[in-house]
Amino acid sequence: MQLTRKLSAGSAAVLLCLACASAPPAPPQGRGTLFGDLKLIPRDGVHMPASSDAAYGDRRMRDIELVDYKRPGFAVVWLEGSAPPAEGARVSIRANEFETRLEPAWAALATGGSLRILNTTPEAHTVSCPSLGRVQRLAPGDELELRVAETGAHALFLLDRPQVEGGVFAAPGPFAVLSKSGQFELRDLAPGPVRLHAWHPRFPPVARSVDVVADESKRVDLEMGVGRGEEAGP
Repeated sequence: MQLTRKLSAGSAAVLLCLACASAPPAPPQGRGTLFGDLKLIPRDGVHMPASSDAAYGDRRMRDIELVDYKRPGFAVVWLEGSAPPAEGARVSIRANEFETRLEPAWAALATGGSLRILNTTPEAHTVSCPSLGRVQRLAPGDELELRVAETGAHALFLLDRPQVEGGVFAAPGPFAVLSKSGQFELRDLAPGPVRLHAWHPRFPPVARSVDVVADESKRVDLEMGVGRGEEAGP
């Protein structure tokens, strides 16, 4: 009986911690917070296996990795409105005996910020950013700085490694990069109606109108997938 009581008390403590972690701290006085989850939704008719390591039913696709809709990966949630101070981002070209890659593959910054690309490999590589009109060869140890003045996604390529690509997303207002668990949080927001956007490199963007309430942390969950896009208010 005593053991049962101890386990119950421990479980209650865990549940209490989880509840506390689910919502961010109270915002500064007179300001608001938006937080929530971003979920990827398969199109109608697609049924994902229960096991995350299961293969597609078609044997011809047995070596293709399943899209894990429970792990959104890189995505940016952002607001329209006044832009934050220009923030920068950094991407490195890295290599090992098996592959050359951009790390991180995708980055985010405020519109008007600078993206720095550093070649950490022992070889020269040619970086291309078509939307910014820039192609440049980087010797080992060289760094390229690109000012990203236009809002939206800008793809990056290594022309000498056709399989290596990534990019940067520039947000015009407050933004947050999704956590590994698919959560976002935007703090210290002015009260009033706002347009909340979410962008993902593999899915159509979504947007939703919400109200930021002073002294309140409001949960807003978003869904991305075929048929999900512009939504009305809360």
